[in-house]
Amino acid sequence: MSKFSDITGSALERAMELASHAGDSLKSGGSNAADWLKAGAAIGAMKTGSRAVGRVARRNPTATIAMAAVGLGLIGYAVYRRNKRDNAALEAKSQQIAQRRRAETTVDETSDIGSDA
Repeated sequence: MSKFSDITGSALERAMELASHAGDSLKSGGSNAADWLKAGAAIGAMKTGSRAVGRVARRNPTATIAMAAVGLGLIGYAVYRRNKRDNAALEAKSQQIAQRRRAETTVDETSDIGSDA
């Protein structure tokens, strides 16, 4: 007796429906196949690269520490530059707002507001 014969009628119909839906999804997913292939290749390269890095790290621990320091320095510099750029943008925006507020609050000389007349 097979496992399919143990399943009741409605459960079997539902399982067949789900299997059919999954098959249809796979058929229509062909356009994404290139993306999946690229992702798989990237994962494979990462695994291979991590093995190579592990071998180099075991053979040359001093070089590994030096490379880690250089990497951290580059990351720190990138963060510094990004913060500097973002702060410059915020400073420019605040200058624009301040100029706009000054222009709105400037009283026209011909106006009688503030005069003692």
